[in-house]
Amino acid sequence: MPRVGVVLFFVFVFCAAGVGFAEVKDTGFENQHVLRISVRSDDDDYNFYLTRATAFLEYNLAPLERSIRISPFVEYQHELDSNTWWRKETGAEIGTSFLNEQFYYGASFQHVWQQEENYTVEALDETTEWESRFVIMPRLNWWVFGEKVKLRVFNEYTYDFSRGQGTISEVGGAVDWQLREDLKVPIGWRHTDRVHDFDSDTLELGALLSF
Repeated sequence: MPRVGVVLFFVFVFCAAGVGFAEVKDTGFENQHVLRISVRSDDDDYNFYLTRATAFLEYNLAPLERSIRISPFVEYQHELDSNTWWRKETGAEIGTSFLNEQFYYGASFQHVWQQEENYTVEALDETTEWESRFVIMPRLNWWVFGEKVKLRVFNEYTYDFSRGQGTISEVGGAVDWQLREDLKVPIGWRHTDRVHDFDSDTLELGALLSF
C-alpha cells in the first residue's frame, strides 16, 4: 500500500472519532522499553531490544456507553547478537476495554520495514500489516501489593496484506508491577510462531513510562 494511504488512514481515524458523537476523555504519551531474551536452545541468538513510542487519545462514545482508545505509534526492534535493527513499524491501534477493564481488544494498521537476512524464509523488506490484540487482565488479590501488581495474558495475530496471509501468532503472559503512577515494570514470557518460519520463546523485562 502506498505511504500516502497510511497518512489518509490516520486522517480518517481522527476525523471519524471526533465527529459529533464523541468527546475526548483522556490524552497522553507512553514510551515502552523491552528486553527479550531467548530461552530455547535452538534459537539462542534471538535476543533483542524493543522500544515503542505511543501517543494516545481516548474518546468517550456516549451512544455506545463505551470509550475507545486511538494510539498512533512507532516501534523499533534491535537484534542484540548481530547488533543490527530487526524490524521497524509505524501505524495506529484502535481498541476498547470491557467487563470492568478485565478484557481489551485492539487492532492496528501498520507499515513495516524488516531485515530480510533475519529470517530463514524469504521475507519482504517492506510491507503493510493488520495486527489484532486480545488481552485478559483478571482482577486478583496480590496480598500486600494490592492493585499495584496485575496479571496480563495476551494473544496477538498479524496478517500481511502483501502476502495475503497471516504471518505471526503470539501468546504469552506477564505480571505488571506499577512502581509509580508514571512507571510500570512488566515481567513475562512470550511464544512467537512465525508462519512457515521459526518459533521462539522469550523472557521479557521492560519498563513503560507514561506522560
